[in-house]
Amino acid sequence: MEDIENAKRSVKIVSPFLSPFLVKKLIDLHFRGVEVQLITMDTIEDFYGDRQKNIHQLIIQDRSIDLDAKTLLLKWISIKRWLYFFLMVMILVLGVIAYSTQDRMVLWGGIPLLLVWLMIRNYNSKISNAKTYKYSYRRLFPFKVFTTPVNNSYSHPFIHGKLYLIDEGIAYLGSLNFTGNGTKNNYETRIRITDRKGVEELVAEFDALFHNEDYLEKELAEWGKELYVEPGN
Repeated sequence: MEDIENAKRSVKIVSPFLSPFLVKKLIDLHFRGVEVQLITMDTIEDFYGDRQKNIHQLIIQDRSIDLDAKTLLLKWISIKRWLYFFLMVMILVLGVIAYSTQDRMVLWGGIPLLLVWLMIRNYNSKISNAKTYKYSYRRLFPFKVFTTPVNNSYSHPFIHGKLYLIDEGIAYLGSLNFTGNGTKNNYETRIRITDRKGVEELVAEFDALFHNEDYLEKELAEWGKELYVEPGN
């Protein structure tokens, strides 16, 4: 942890499990100007953690207005208002005529107004279901979340390795996940490597894994829809 916290240039981590407070350390490094890269799995919660909280901090939602949809929405709102105004005026007119003539049969003339009421309800439904915003998602820093093999189908492996690379000059290999239990409570094994050639090979291994297109990755938009609300208008 001291090596990670004292990083000056870069930190690259492979860990299938994460804890929120350790994710926060990576975020702090990012805002200090340290290049951070992370590889994890979609089962990233620690025993006392929550995968949504873990990954939520690393995904940013951007929202933009769909101008065409917004224009159409405003048109529907305007039509609904005019229809409602027309309905109220016609009800008032029929009521006045019925009262002044003392002829209740005049009220039967309001039957066609049911069509106007149905049109208003239709526009209400359209307005409430309209989507005038577009949503996109971006990573706070580069990370990959590979998916867990389903039904024991190992067309791609579960990424179970743990690798820590600091400033491309220090590497750690071992059993230690980037979790509270791993860093504080468990009996773990790990080896610290500073041999230049050995570290270079591990950096190359990390980069190859990070850019491996054969491993299934959970899409960023899929995460975003799980983590964020997307109001329509």
